[in-house]
Amino acid sequence: MLDSVALNVIISLVFIYSLYSLLITTLNEGIAAIFNLRAKTLEKGIKRMLTDNDDKENTIVNQFYQQPIIKFLGENNNTKPSYVSSKSFAEALVHLCKSLVTDTKETEKQLWVGIQKIKEVNPETGKYLEIVYQDTQGDIKEFQKAIEHWFNETMDRATGWYKKQTQKITLIIALVVALSFNVNTIGIIKNLSKNPKLASQVVEMANKYAKASKANPNLISDKETNKQIKIVFIKTQNVVANNTEIQNANAILGLGWTKEEKKNIGESILGCLITALAISLGAPFWFDILNKLMQLRGSKKNESTKV
Repeated sequence: MLDSVALNVIISLVFIYSLYSLLITTLNEGIAAIFNLRAKTLEKGIKRMLTDNDDKENTIVNQFYQQPIIKFLGENNNTKPSYVSSKSFAEALVHLCKSLVTDTKETEKQLWVGIQKIKEVNPETGKYLEIVYQDTQGDIKEFQKAIEHWFNETMDRATGWYKKQTQKITLIIALVVALSFNVNTIGIIKNLSKNPKLASQVVEMANKYAKASKANPNLISDKETNKQIKIVFIKTQNVVANNTEIQNANAILGLGWTKEEKKNIGESILGCLITALAISLGAPFWFDILNKLMQLRGSKKNESTKV
């Protein structure tokens, strides 16, 4: 069983990871929004479906995005949507096929001729659409259902592409933040182990933080909860900054590089690397662990009271 000092150090460390994970998540979301990563991943998936070579500009893809049902999903005429439903995709594809045909007004025939037009530009894509058309016997509703299924399968893979991309970005951001603010895991553990009183103070802050996250787990999107967490973060920094019992206390929550830290640069960099790997696991992961540790601490308190 962990003693109270060791448990307080662990809780404090997890608390710090939680705070910085939240910061990393917020930064990651900001970068994704600035660079339209979701829209680009969606476009990559659509290119993969409608073209034989998704690395090159393709008229079919451009025409697809010009379909009103897709075009008006974007924020404006110059931006592409970051989300398209399977139903909208299937309808847009049918409309695209029809728009490529001018010599007939028969709906089923328009769809078939339109597929042939696509096949002229992208033989492999056109061949697949031909197969789908034949399997559904030219029934437009059944054809759309099959296309919706195809789209959903492709988007499942696209979600994996997006996650891999964001994981790389998250790790880079985490490393930059850890090094910039000197969030040194090794130093934090050493300082808190030597100062049980300080660790207890940080744990009290962690307790408030855990209650806030437990009350509303959707921390990223909830402005009021975010505000409360920022207040807790600032208070915790103040506890550390105003404590005169330890040397270099300002480094505990990543408040900068001190002369002592610069002397032990190797250890500091290693500690920051550990922190970067930890906080890149994400805020929800550390929220969950923090809540479980607080429950463990509560049960230990109850046991000591009974004794």
